[in-house]
Amino acid sequence: MKNNKVPFTPDEIAKLAANPYTRSVNEYQIRYTVAFKKYVLAEHEAHGTPWKEIFRKAGYDPDILKGRRIESTVANIRREAASERGLHETASSKKIADKDLEKQRMKTAIRDLQKEVIRQGQMIEFLKKTLHLNAEEDS
Repeated sequence: MKNNKVPFTPDEIAKLAANPYTRSVNEYQIRYTVAFKKYVLAEHEAHGTPWKEIFRKAGYDPDILKGRRIESTVANIRREAASERGLHETASSKKIADKDLEKQRMKTAIRDLQKEVIRQGQMIEFLKKTLHLNAEEDS
């Protein structure tokens, strides 16, 4: 199945992830917190604020989300609010968030291991030089 959505760039993902209303974000999908969903509905109902402006006021750049994503997000929020369960964190968003967290942990572990390998290499070079100097002193 072909995905027709335009992927987020790594820079856009970083900006979206920095927003406290973002539950999780990946290349093709952004999930929002329940607090954001409530904010969107309350802001529109109380003030009639246009959807794009609500996203902007919440700290999102509408140029990153583009019109279609905003429209579909609002439709999904309204559908979820009208559902029997009401606004909620979806199971899949938790799975995505857990997966993203695991990826971050893996990246951190890899970075730490790379630093350790470099440090070990430096120690080996230091020991070689020390042994070489000791051998010269013994001669």
